[in-house]
Amino acid sequence: MRIRSRCFSVEVKRRRAYQSNGKNDQRVYVDCYVADSGSCLDEQNRRHLLSAYVVHPLSYFDVHWSEEMANEGGALTISEQLKLAKDMGYTDEEIMQAVNLNCARDGSYRPFPSTNAMIDMLSRVQRMCETTSPYNNSMITSADSGLELDKSGVHPTLTPTQHHNTAPNFSCFSRVSPPLTPTTAGVRRATSFHSTSPSRSNYDDPMSVSIHEMRYRLSPSQFQLQRLLDAFEKEQKSYGDESKRSIQMLEEKCKQFADKQAILQARLVEKDAEIQSLKAQLHDQITLKEQLRRTETKLDIQILENKSKADQIRVLTEQAEVVKKQHTSEVQQKEEIISELITKLSSIEEANKPLAEENAKLQSEIDELKKQLAKKQADLDKCSNYHAEILKAEQRIEEIRLERDEVRSTLSKVPTCVICLDKRPQMLYMPCSHFICCEGCGNRFDHCPTCRQKICGKITVYQ
Repeated sequence: MRIRSRCFSVEVKRRRAYQSNGKNDQRVYVDCYVADSGSCLDEQNRRHLLSAYVVHPLSYFDVHWSEEMANEGGALTISEQLKLAKDMGYTDEEIMQAVNLNCARDGSYRPFPSTNAMIDMLSRVQRMCETTSPYNNSMITSADSGLELDKSGVHPTLTPTQHHNTAPNFSCFSRVSPPLTPTTAGVRRATSFHSTSPSRSNYDDPMSVSIHEMRYRLSPSQFQLQRLLDAFEKEQKSYGDESKRSIQMLEEKCKQFADKQAILQARLVEKDAEIQSLKAQLHDQITLKEQLRRTETKLDIQILENKSKADQIRVLTEQAEVVKKQHTSEVQQKEEIISELITKLSSIEEANKPLAEENAKLQSEIDELKKQLAKKQADLDKCSNYHAEILKAEQRIEEIRLERDEVRSTLSKVPTCVICLDKRPQMLYMPCSHFICCEGCGNRFDHCPTCRQKICGKITVYQ
């Protein structure tokens, strides 16, 4: 604090020294003031001036709530800080002086950087009010009357020689708090909740502010209210800007949400198209299965036709055997061919394979046999003694018929159902084509008893 008067010039500089208590290991901050005098100031006045300031040791305790409360001050507005100071027991005059000392350079009110800074400022204002004396009042009166030092800090009535000969006799003092009086009966508060204020460097020492400037800041209440209103308007404007930023952020989020929704909608359309394609594939598979079933039915019909053709072949072979008297060797070869064809037909029935090529071969063989039969018929026409040959042929036919009946009886006795061993096989399993069960036993199974393959279809064969 710089005090300007007609007869002296004193500059009190505040320094904060760090001390450590060896017993309790507590950190203590001591406020020391160095007085620099450039004029004639007696020892009594210096002691009176410096005795007003007290050493405030601040012990560090592990009190977490105080640090949290101090840190929360940075987020409070000026109105909330004023309400907090009022709740803490400070008077309106002390609060207004602290707010005036915290004004910006343009004179507008601004919030305290933190709760610590606000409490420090209020405690300084309280100490200034407590240390007010008639001597200080006279200094303030002399300062307000316009009697100030020049820019160099030397009183105009003093010569440079007197100024330089005045030796500074101030040093670092540890001050003791004066006893409480009725005017200062309030509870003295700690300057901060912890070691130092978070933004203590942002404040100038209140003692460094001139008394004239302080009195100017404590001018009419209407001007102070107007500045408070300006501060509130600034806060309201900041709130409006913050709300606009929040609205812009929300609009951006809405836009992002709309973009995501459009992407999801496009994905949904793609999935719908994929589902439609899968449905079409399923329909195609069903159609293919139906075509396969129809093909199997046609194949069964073709097998039956082949059987009928085999019967026709047997008839043709019987007719051919009539004319094989002179060509016994050829007839025997044809019989071997017929037996081979019969074997092939039986294998086709078991394997259930397409017989188109085999039918073509059989047809060609039948054509050849017909040609041979025509040749044999021509040879028979040439024979003169054909009646005897016919009788012999009839006897041969009768013998062949008897042999055929014996073969049929033998064949009728051989195949029986593998389950009941009683009835003849009548059930044909698809697709394995096993013909081993009768109709009664075949309907009881879902898997073929021979190959254990799943049965997809059952065909009843009548013999």
